[in-house]
Order: sequence, then structure tokens, then C-alpha cells
Amino acid sequence: MIESRSLGLLVGAAALCLAPFTVADGQREGSNPEAIAGQSFYQGKSEGWFWYQEYPDPEPAAKELPAVPSPPKTPEPEKISKVERAEIKPFTSAWIRIELPKFRDRAMDDPSPQNVRAYYYLQRMAMDKATKFSEMSTNVIMRDPFLDEDSRRPQATYAANAMAREALDKRNEVVKEIGTKSGLFFFFKSNCILCTEQAGVLVALQNATGVPIIPISLDGKPLDNQLFPDYKVDSGQAEQLGIYQTPALALAIPPASTEVVGFGAVTLDTLLNRIVVVARDAKVITTKQYQSTQPVFDNGLLISKELQSVDKSVLEDPAQLSQYLQDHLRETVRMNNDEISP
Repeated sequence: MIESRSLGLLVGAAALCLAPFTVADGQREGSNPEAIAGQSFYQGKSEGWFWYQEYPDPEPAAKELPAVPSPPKTPEPEKISKVERAEIKPFTSAWIRIELPKFRDRAMDDPSPQNVRAYYYLQRMAMDKATKFSEMSTNVIMRDPFLDEDSRRPQATYAANAMAREALDKRNEVVKEIGTKSGLFFFFKSNCILCTEQAGVLVALQNATGVPIIPISLDGKPLDNQLFPDYKVDSGQAEQLGIYQTPALALAIPPASTEVVGFGAVTLDTLLNRIVVVARDAKVITTKQYQSTQPVFDNGLLISKELQSVDKSVLEDPAQLSQYLQDHLRETVRMNNDEISP
């Protein structure tokens, strides 16, 4: 690489040295108008002043205009073949979606009473269809717990508040259980103001739930507020966990597992939520225990890849499709409820 660079410098220097001679040669060879004029003076002096010729100024080099970017292509509207359009029945939603804009354009370009009336009648039909769909949606959803969001999280304030209080109580119970199976590493530095504030939150956590706090000093010095005086000096744990800033928290799960809970100062409420999530992912608690800490009812999730193995006949029958998805949700709820605590 160095040799290539040196070679390039030598070549460049040689080119610069040769440049004056090249220019001089060009001038001697007649590329300079003044030189040409001087020669013509002696060659044409017998012609008198008639021989004198004015040489035009060299034309300036044309400036290259920047390339004008081509305008972005507008997406082409969805094309429907004549055969497909012929198969669409009049006054269906698909037909209205295609034809209503045409009736609108016709009424705007030629606002005769007939054209305007026809457009608004079709618009009325579209609105009536939407109204009937909305009414039936309400009717179906309120009778199906898997579709009614009120069954997961009530909209009534008194009910939502009651669920939230119960979830908080359950969360404290679950965190207390987590504290019997694990501890919380607290990585800090003595001159870190956020570490001092976070230490107060950890004292509150320990008093409320009994979760053991294991303080670890990265610089070997105590906190300014003297909390957690029985700290340990970091002996490589922080580097193993990828911790280079403080404060940092990690859940220590015997015999040899440690999961990061977060970086930076966090509130007690946020810390409790994170401990529950990390404990669930680490299998310290069950999914059912985790769900009990959430202010919503568990009625399953439609995210399993097993759903992709559905038969084509089921997809073509709305009743079978609804039943297929309902059965899947019931099974996921049953599995969560039957899960055994570790």
C-alpha cells in the first residue's frame, strides 16, 4: 500500500515537472496566437496593412449542466382486465369501488341533474352498505369474547381501575417469588449522580419485595450517599455482560445465568415491570404468572405459524374459517392456564 502510494507521488511529481516544457513546446509549435501573429508579420510585411488579421478570443469552455434527475414514476392504478370486470356483479362493493369514481367525474365534468343524482344515489348505496356492516359488526363482536376488546380490557373506568389494582397486587407477589430464586446486580460508580438516585429506588424495591440487591462498584469506591456500603468490586462481571455505563441492573439467576434488566436510572414501577418480563423470558416464572401481572385478560393470540397449515377448503368457507381460528385461540388460552409453575 505504501509502495503504491509512493509510486503515485513520483508519477505526479514527474508530470508536474514536465508540464512547463510541454506548454513551451506547444507555444513554439504555434498553438499561441501571439506567436502566430509574430511570424505572420515577417511573412506578410510586403502586403502592407492589409495583411493584418485579428484573431478571435478563444471561446470559453462550455459548462457542464448537472444532470436533471428523472421524475419519479407514479404508481400505475391497479389494472382490472375486461374479463374480471365483466364478472363483477352490479352494485356489489367491488363494482361500487370501480364505478363510483367514474360517476363522480362524469357529474363534475357535466353537472346535469341526471348525472349528479346518479352519483349521489350510488354514494347513498355505499353508505347504506357501510352502515349495515357496522351494525352487524357490533352485533357479532359483543357476542364473541375473542373479538370483544372489552373482554380483555374494560372501557368502564371503575372496571379498568379495579383490574389495574389487582394486577399491581399480583405483580408484587410475583416479584417476591422471583426474589426467592434470584437477585439483582447493581453496577455503579462512586462519582455517578444517577447511580446515587437509582440506589434509593433499589432500597424501596428491597423493602417492598425482598429482592436481594448485589451492589458492584466499577471503580472500587462507595456511593456518595453511602447506600449499600457492603458492595463488591467488579472483577470482570460487567465486561462479560457488556456493561460499560452506569447505573446498570441485571437479574442474577442461579446457578449461572444473568440477564440484563436495563441501563440508566429507572422508576420503581418500570423496574418491577422489567423484572417480571426478564423472569418470564428466563423461565423463572410461568406465562400464566406473568399474565396475572398484566391489567388485561388473556384470550390468546393469533400468531402461531401452525395456522399456515390450514386447508384451502377452510379458507373458502367463512363459518369454517371462524371456527378454525376460535379453536386455536381456545387452545392457546388452555395451554397458558394449564402451565405448571417451575
